[in-house]
Amino acid sequence: MRRLLPLLLITIALATALLAAGPASAQAPAQASLQWNDCGGGFQCSNLSVPLDYSDASVGNIKLALIRLPAADQSGKIGSLLVNPGGPGGSAIDFLRLWARVVSPQLRDKFDLVAFDPRGVGYSQGINCHNTLQDLVAVPPDPQTDAQWEAAQEVTKTFVDECAQKYPKLLNYLGTKNVARDMESVRKALGDSKLTYVGYSYGTAIGQVYADMYPKNIRAMVLDGALDLSQDFNAVNKQQAVGFERAFQAYLADCRQNDCFGDRGDPATVINNLMKQVDKQPIPAPSADRPAGPGELVTALASALYSQQFIQLTDQYLERNSDGSYPDLIEANMAVNFVDEECPKDPKTYRQLATEYGQVAPIFGPSAAVSGMACAYWPAKPDPLSAPSAKGAPPIVIIDTTNDPATPYEWGLAVSKQIESSILITHRGNGHTIYAQGDSCVDGAVNAYLLNLTAPKKGLSCGNGPPPPSEQTPVASPTTNGSATPTAKASNTSEAATPIPSETVSATGDTSSSGSNLTAIVLVAVFVSIALAAAGGLAFWQWRQAR
Repeated sequence: MRRLLPLLLITIALATALLAAGPASAQAPAQASLQWNDCGGGFQCSNLSVPLDYSDASVGNIKLALIRLPAADQSGKIGSLLVNPGGPGGSAIDFLRLWARVVSPQLRDKFDLVAFDPRGVGYSQGINCHNTLQDLVAVPPDPQTDAQWEAAQEVTKTFVDECAQKYPKLLNYLGTKNVARDMESVRKALGDSKLTYVGYSYGTAIGQVYADMYPKNIRAMVLDGALDLSQDFNAVNKQQAVGFERAFQAYLADCRQNDCFGDRGDPATVINNLMKQVDKQPIPAPSADRPAGPGELVTALASALYSQQFIQLTDQYLERNSDGSYPDLIEANMAVNFVDEECPKDPKTYRQLATEYGQVAPIFGPSAAVSGMACAYWPAKPDPLSAPSAKGAPPIVIIDTTNDPATPYEWGLAVSKQIESSILITHRGNGHTIYAQGDSCVDGAVNAYLLNLTAPKKGLSCGNGPPPPSEQTPVASPTTNGSATPTAKASNTSEAATPIPSETVSATGDTSSSGSNLTAIVLVAVFVSIALAAAGGLAFWQWRQAR
């Protein structure tokens, strides 16, 4: 997904405006070998020190955490296969432990499966500044009055200020260009002559930037749920909102066909009435430490679209721990997204954007704008990404799902035209990303490519779900009769609609637009939400803060 969208949509959604990614001006010293230690389940873990600023060694280093599952057939090993689940903000290390169970046994035989947590994320040197995260989640997803907007701005600024005060020297160096340079350092440290890589959602941004910087160092690359790096902040948020709207409508259509709400009525009416009810009075949650207000409801709907377990779904999505604490998913998502893109710095602009986005995506548009507002306060200097050409790279496989809510089909189509050597696989279906999630057509083509470098046939289409958006019939979005339009807090992902607990699965969270508030959630939430995301609700969350 793209970066997780802002928290208010915040909590996840999104993805990306960017300047041309120039070649790294300095390389990390090659490391002949990594010191691997057993870390359970057959996996080995290690650390790698890389420059914080590749153009200025005097700035210091930052630690990356790595994990690998050694190839079962060491004598016939092809090399290392690196994977990233998206987010940004999701742990690739946690993801690999899950992903290794579902990929083809042939891949496990022939590759060391490897992942590293990007700088600022998870087990690598991360950032933790979310003492007011719960307040951020609780902000109304679609403020209507001056007082509500002022309150949203205050809570958002308070959240950002904690990060700015805690990491004043680190935030400028957490963008995707440096992550791509880190991946090259990892390749060298692993001793691989060429890179073999699978990236989901935001992980596709890492892959695209790497391909532009080091096109001749690629052996094979698969980008599933691609982010369109040519899009600016405004376009990304708006298109992602439309993608979630499309997926939500697909869910409603399926729900009507299967009479999922029984005698409770039309699903759109049930959901709208519930939103209006919660707007008037939060729903008690006796087993939790707070009631379910509009913010929690939107987050929960993004996670499962409909359930009475709102608080539990919200906390699962945010990866809230049993002691009430949270991981660093959200702030990491913001830290990456707000370096990778330039955004309006006047907080008042986001009120105008909420209206603009609401015109094309009544349910998810306003929330995307609200969550993106954190970018207005973020102190890091932008280092925007740009569309890649990857000139000189070998065939790069792009997988695009027609009803992907977090990374719309149009994005993957655009990337397939930007990368000169790309081969597009169209997956007709719903959900965020698809590889290694049970589609034999997609998996067979990708596995043959990774193992034997046999490129998929051009024009390959798998699945029997919805056709590409250009061939779909638009469906009107349900709206409430009250003053507020139901909105969902989206977020990037965010770093998946699949049986696997991971972002791959729906990464991605990836949530990729102006990644702010809970976008990061996307990924881990992804782990949990991935299974729920197929209908599109979860994907929305990821969309907000996942690219």
